[in-house]
Amino acid sequence: MTRLELIKLIGDVLTKLDVLRGSLLPDAPDRLDLDRLRRQLDRGQLQLAQNQFDENTQKFQNATEQLEAVNKDLKKTLNDVGKVATTIANLKRFVKAVDDIIGAVAPFV
Repeated sequence: MTRLELIKLIGDVLTKLDVLRGSLLPDAPDRLDLDRLRRQLDRGQLQLAQNQFDENTQKFQNATEQLEAVNKDLKKTLNDVGKVATTIANLKRFVKAVDDIIGAVAPFV
């Protein structure tokens, strides 16, 4: 996965997350969890977009492979309002995987 593909993947998840959030009442507990996770994911995407780093390292490739695996699980539930609890659990794993990628890449100085 390239840096651009990574940023686009996160953006796609953010878009789908916005649709899901829109189907819940603003003060619903699940909506509040989704809002918090969305903010974390948005910050991660912004950080990856702003920093220049080497996407050809083994650490980056390993971390993005992990993200792709989590994304497969997330895709199964993200569009189903009846599976919000599972989506939140998968989204937490997705955010952690993004954080792991940020930790795995050293920005160019």
